[in-house]
Amino acid sequence: MPTHEWTLADDRPGTGGPRKRRKTLIAVLALSGAVALLVVLRLLVPGLSEQGRPKLGHRTYDAKVDCQVKTSGDSGTVTIGGTISGDSSHFTVTVEVLDTATKQQLAVQTFEVRGTTTFGGTTPAQAPVGPAGIECRIAKVV
Repeated sequence: MPTHEWTLADDRPGTGGPRKRRKTLIAVLALSGAVALLVVLRLLVPGLSEQGRPKLGHRTYDAKVDCQVKTSGDSGTVTIGGTISGDSSHFTVTVEVLDTATKQQLAVQTFEVRGTTTFGGTTPAQAPVGPAGIECRIAKVV
């Protein structure tokens, strides 16, 4: 007849005991955590979804801008021209003009782009342009 210790032992063939169940549980939790982290990162970092194309909410777009300045004494006029294309037929593009050397903001212009892919116009420079020239950048797209 079996003794008391033998009847309480869990030594069925192939079970591995509580240590194996604990290792399995830890592995499953680690894998679940890694999957959850990847999902959160994909939602928070827009660059992971489509490389090289900025994303605006659910819209994707490609935009380029160029500018030139004409100066007369301490004043200047900036001519801005650009293109935008994407998933929408309407964009609001804000362009910022900076002094290349000092990065001082010289002008800001907002364009409503509807039914076309081009935008442009002129705006006065709010400060004298330095000898290094200007640079334009798209500051905001809505």
